[in-house]
Amino acid sequence: MNKAGYILVLSLLCCLTVQAQTYEKVFRNNFWNSSDNVTGIRQDTVSRSFAEAYATYEGGGFRDTWQAPEGWSAGAVTASIRHMEKISLAGSFSFEQTEGYDMCGSMFIKPGFYPVDVLEFTPGRKTLQTYAFDGGISYDLSAAWRIGAKMDFESANMAKRKDLRHGNWRLDMKVSPGFMYHNDDFAIGASYIFRKTGETIEAEQLGTSESSYYAFLDKGMMYGIYSVWSGSGLHLHEAGVMALPVKDFSNGAALQMQYKGLFAEVEYLRTSGVIGEKEYIWFRFPGNEASASLGYRHQTDRATHFARVELETKNLGLDESILEKVSENGVTTVYNHGSNRILASEHWSLSPEYEFVSDLMDIRAWADMEHTGRLSSQMYPYAYHQSIMTWKAGIDMAVRAGGFEIEAEASYGEGKVSETEKTVSGNTGVLTSPFRLQEWYERQMEFQTASRINAGVSLRYNFLNGIYLKAGGAWAHGFGLIHMAGADRFSATFRIGYEF
Repeated sequence: MNKAGYILVLSLLCCLTVQAQTYEKVFRNNFWNSSDNVTGIRQDTVSRSFAEAYATYEGGGFRDTWQAPEGWSAGAVTASIRHMEKISLAGSFSFEQTEGYDMCGSMFIKPGFYPVDVLEFTPGRKTLQTYAFDGGISYDLSAAWRIGAKMDFESANMAKRKDLRHGNWRLDMKVSPGFMYHNDDFAIGASYIFRKTGETIEAEQLGTSESSYYAFLDKGMMYGIYSVWSGSGLHLHEAGVMALPVKDFSNGAALQMQYKGLFAEVEYLRTSGVIGEKEYIWFRFPGNEASASLGYRHQTDRATHFARVELETKNLGLDESILEKVSENGVTTVYNHGSNRILASEHWSLSPEYEFVSDLMDIRAWADMEHTGRLSSQMYPYAYHQSIMTWKAGIDMAVRAGGFEIEAEASYGEGKVSETEKTVSGNTGVLTSPFRLQEWYERQMEFQTASRINAGVSLRYNFLNGIYLKAGGAWAHGFGLIHMAGADRFSATFRIGYEF
């Protein structure tokens, strides 16, 4: 073989080496990296970092009620895992700005995260900025003991630029200190978990208008109150608060264990949330969360095999307070006469996957199954039970040749929703029933349960100095749609990054 041939072969091998050691692969190679115990990052010894800038466009009618008909986002992210003699560090930072056009529906930054929602109905532009960082440290106390701590922080703000306009501020923070004992192929660890989330919505109307702007307070299953946005029942513009603040706190613990290639983790969180502030506490939502994950890693000369399965369960209650305002001598006092349980929900999900990783090819097969059951009882004597079951399965593949990497993915999913209505007693004399925003409910349920296919493809080129370019697109199509604005949704992304 001549000199040019040797140079070509060496160049290809260099490219394959770079691709085989990307940050994503290093991160997924160690099960502890995705656990809630940062001390486990020292179970691996490979250091890797990356920095990336990206831009994405998305549009189409097959979307949830709160999503934009079309929009774009741009951002930057960097992450690193570094190992030294007795200490390891892991961290990341990211920023993203999203512009959505003709948006309405949910006023929350993350719809569905809390048990209540607020909807508005004037299409307009929304701007969302999200900042996030996390940092963790693991330190060897001795040959067998490690300690460490990690913090995850995310802050977001959103602005709606057309009446009914609103501004949102969101915080999501988690702190998890932990320890580990390890001896040869065996390791066991535990960590404490504290999490706080919160979001505040401030709505306003500028100037005057011939027509009033309406909003809807969803108290679960799209039953709730529909009225002028400044009405007292919506809690968007009440004297003494003038906003809708939501926050919750979670405390819990996690236990991890590893033996050779086998890893297991169990976790429990107790949550307590409130909607309102000071003496104006309109709702409380206590709950419990538990999860268990199991992973197995098998290494051969030519490839690595991963098997993972995760089970999560969550139950939540929504209690509405009975408040009375009493004004005396110009002073208003708020009395809390108790509360009523108006919503109870239970949710579980199961996610198995298998992954094959080699120098030339990666293949991942996965599935997700979810079930949500809700019981709504906002008005005596009516009670409504809802059951939603969804599942999806797919396969992702990446093939490398020289500096090129082609990724393709495909999945299929569908779901089913059923409801029953009953009254808990006979003749009560009640002439009204709970109000449901029926049209929006039908659109939301159709999007969640419609049969669909998803497909995507991307092309990445890796330069020898660690720089890479990546471009791709994705398509989703729904079947048998009645209420959606369209059956398709498209997205396109361009990325430029640096692995080091």
